[in-house]
Amino acid sequence: MDTVEIYAICIGSIFAIFFVLTFRPYIWQFAEYVVLFLCKALTYPRILDRHSLLGPWMPAGLIVQTAYISANVCCLEFWKLTATKVGLRAANLALVNMMPLFLGTHLSFLADRFGVSLKTFRMVHRSTGVMSFALVLCHVLVVAARGAGTFSSSVPESLYGLIGGSSLCLLLLLSIPIVRRPSYELFLRIHQSLALLVMYSTLRHLMLTSKFPWLFVYIFAGICAALFVFQLGTAVFRNKAWGHSFSQAYITRVNDTVRIRIVASRPVEVKAGQYINIWIPYVSWYILQSHPFVVTNWVEGKQGTLDLFIQPRRGFTRDLFRHGTTDERDIIPRLVLFSGPHGISIPVVKYETVLMVATGFGIAALLSYLRKLIHGYQTCKTRTRRVHLVWQLQSLDIGLAGESLWKDAVDEVTLDDSYFLSISIYVDSPGVFKAPFGKRASIYPGTADIERILQDEVTGTYIQKLHVAPEERGKILVMVSGTGELRDQLRALVRPHLDHGVQLQELEFQPE
Repeated sequence: MDTVEIYAICIGSIFAIFFVLTFRPYIWQFAEYVVLFLCKALTYPRILDRHSLLGPWMPAGLIVQTAYISANVCCLEFWKLTATKVGLRAANLALVNMMPLFLGTHLSFLADRFGVSLKTFRMVHRSTGVMSFALVLCHVLVVAARGAGTFSSSVPESLYGLIGGSSLCLLLLLSIPIVRRPSYELFLRIHQSLALLVMYSTLRHLMLTSKFPWLFVYIFAGICAALFVFQLGTAVFRNKAWGHSFSQAYITRVNDTVRIRIVASRPVEVKAGQYINIWIPYVSWYILQSHPFVVTNWVEGKQGTLDLFIQPRRGFTRDLFRHGTTDERDIIPRLVLFSGPHGISIPVVKYETVLMVATGFGIAALLSYLRKLIHGYQTCKTRTRRVHLVWQLQSLDIGLAGESLWKDAVDEVTLDDSYFLSISIYVDSPGVFKAPFGKRASIYPGTADIERILQDEVTGTYIQKLHVAPEERGKILVMVSGTGELRDQLRALVRPHLDHGVQLQELEFQPE
């Protein structure tokens, strides 16, 4: 190829690029139609409803899992390989599938590094774990069938293989929701301990295997070590600023709720909707008792205090409640160590209408978004013209305990626009009547009519019209942090309105 041909190709490529760029709006429009179609057909419908142990299952999830299983089955090539080679390949595939399981010590940290939600990364972690167990089981069955009666625990290779396989099986059994529910912290540490046992026994098993390509193991170990050092360095940087003391926690309790204010050693930037993992040695001296909590306050830029609103249940949260004080004058600051902030923040400011729906302590996941939207409205940094917070409660005690969390933010709305912000609190208990509840908030008896509320927001009933001519409506975001029943109801209600720019986001924290 001479210089003239190269020149002709470059000139032609430049003109072709500019020609294609003229179709950019149509390409984006086509991509939006494709995404909308896939959402309506694969993301929102349910194949299996929500149950205590399974579900809900969506077509998109089923397709992904089917493709994942099919890829591993195809890699086995059992239709053309001997049984011995199939068993060996199953073992190698199990090692490959185990790699994401041992990348780091904390799933939140890994989810942040890959830019996905914790829920998504947990699904990947769970799927690869089950697939690894299935492949190990296939390997064990082939070995047992080919060498029937020759297994002996006195043989180190067989012994470590048995330990690794048994530990993996126990990991799978302990991951069943009904088993891990009694103590989240205890389950997490047992899970990690068994994972270390699986890793150790697998390495010892491989050391006794000839011709194993250890170069890949060394590369993977180097990646894991680098991630661990980065995670540890980030945690140390967050918790101790040069010349300052460690972060301090101030714990109070109000109406069977716990509130914690953390004064950070170093100001940290927390995006709306993010959470942190905390450990307070005074409350629980051993590291079994760390737990994630959503940060309820938000400011533009870095902030020196982090507020948490917690439901006391079992384990660490119950210990927090016992150590909390009812009188703020008696608060004693306690040493606290935290990691984070973790999680993906939803860009709420680009939506014209934001409908927030929460049940009980699900309000904690929405408060930082509420503050961000109010701040953006006050400083003209948001497109949002309407925010409606719907809070469903079983009793008013939680509402009274959490009132101060959003009251300060609501009081910041100084512009005379009663249409912008509305807070509706529904209390499903006797003796409750319709009444105002502070500024821009009202209490209603019974349960919220979510279908009617959503329909009003879609039609723009409460948006102040600026022109006589019809306006083109902006996008609508529905955010939910509530029970599974509520999330399923909203998913069914939002699906018919996808063509009108309505989107549903289930937040990382769900009060279940």
